[in-house]
Amino acid sequence: MKGVFLQKNLLEGLGKVSRLASSGKTTLPILGNILLRMEKGLLYLTSTNLEIAIETYIRGKIEKTGSFTLPASLFFNHLNFLPNESLELELKGDELYLKYKNGETKIKGLPAEDFPIIPRFEKKEGVKVSGKDFKKSLQSVMIATSFSEVRPEISGVFFNKKEKKLFLVGTDSYRLAEKVIDLKEENELTKKAIVPIKACQELFRILNSEEEVEIFFSETQILFSQGPTNLISRTIQAEFPSYQEIIPSNFKTKAILNRENFIKIIKGIAPFSRTGINDISLVFHPEKEKLIISSLNPQIGEAKVEIEAEISGEKNSLSFNYQYLLDGLSNILSDEISLEVIDDSSPALIKPQPEENFLYLLMPIKS
Repeated sequence: MKGVFLQKNLLEGLGKVSRLASSGKTTLPILGNILLRMEKGLLYLTSTNLEIAIETYIRGKIEKTGSFTLPASLFFNHLNFLPNESLELELKGDELYLKYKNGETKIKGLPAEDFPIIPRFEKKEGVKVSGKDFKKSLQSVMIATSFSEVRPEISGVFFNKKEKKLFLVGTDSYRLAEKVIDLKEENELTKKAIVPIKACQELFRILNSEEEVEIFFSETQILFSQGPTNLISRTIQAEFPSYQEIIPSNFKTKAILNRENFIKIIKGIAPFSRTGINDISLVFHPEKEKLIISSLNPQIGEAKVEIEAEISGEKNSLSFNYQYLLDGLSNILSDEISLEVIDDSSPALIKPQPEENFLYLLMPIKS
């Protein structure tokens, strides 16, 4: 195995795959390695943790085809300090030699035969989405998702392709975020999958906003393809909660607020919340068109701010975890938001104004 590649191209490719190999402890040393495969003018770089696999390729001059594996962290970190010039990679026995203008490095590795087999995924009946839209959408729902050993069905993002729309949903049972992406193609196919949060985090990290993303579904796996890079993940074999049933349709109080001002006030009030509870209180006064936001910690003090707001419906009051509230507000891009509530024990709904394809459902903190 022998080839010549630009240092910056190698670094870019390794940046996509090395973190997966470097993350987490494993009893299999080979999982800490990256598979290098040279063929037909391309160097393929692959990493896996047996649940997720990432593969990308870079172009170069291939003199001898072949494959080998190298320690991910060592290879990536060393490459960072090499000059931005052409590097020659040559395999000799169980060592890979890196030759450059003013030096040479040799790194011990493991045979490619020891590396896990990455399943080949048939790319048919895929869903195409804008890289920019998809990355923003993924971010907006991941905030409401966290790993749960007890409830695997909420340990990932729910992908639901229906007609010309792709629904992304995340929930941790305290909050729920849904983002709808409008699709251009005529594909009327219906597909569903729960993608583990770890896979979504890796996907978000390697996605760029400039290229289109293709998504392919199978019974137990999902493939995300963008340019030279593919990410394959096992899906969670469980039934995602019927979340539409818990989204209230009738609210007692509705407020229209300036998003940036609301965020600023919450951040100012937040230091006075109770440690570990992170509670702030909201009191709605429709007759005065005012919203009172306050926080009280007996050991520190109290803060209270009164703001004007367009409020309709009944007088109401409830408390939220301020961090959860900020998470939802931070993933809305519009200048104004609507906050709709029922009472202090029912979920509240936050949406952009004017309405876009996003909603954020948040449970209040019970008194």
